Amino acid sequence: MELVLSDDEKMVVRFDPDEEVFSGLTQFAKTIGIDSVFVSGLGSAKEVELGFYDAEKKEYQRTVFREPVEILSIEGNIGLLDTEVAVHIHGTFGLPNFQVIGGHIHRLVVSSTAELMLDTMGGELHRSYDEETGLNLLRQ
Repeated sequence: MELVLSDDEKMVVRFDPDEEVFSGLTQFAKTIGIDSVFVSGLGSAKEVELGFYDAEKKEYQRTVFREPVEILSIEGNIGLLDTEVAVHIHGTFGLPNFQVIGGHIHRLVVSSTAELMLDTMGGELHRSYDEETGLNLLRQ
């Protein structure tokens, strides 16, 4: 991953072939000390693990796609869960047959490139576990 451009509030990062976006963002946030970021992006991938949250069971149904996909949109945020960096991103992906898939991203491996915009904010985004939903929700 390479930091391509940065100012006081925004950063553009590029991921290269075979890099994994979720873990790369986590490590980047830890390294530079950011904990309140909105993420958006696009690119291409060769493997994506998506989740659909089953609210009744309070668990993700996961599916791995090991085929070329266009990253049509990545949206999410980076905050803190207790004192650890928590990356929460969703994505929409185009398949070679022009069908679209999407969901909560658990893993995303780049094929050619992925370009992400990180929009930082003052303060910290905090998450904590919510018994009712079974999710780590944003809190004040």
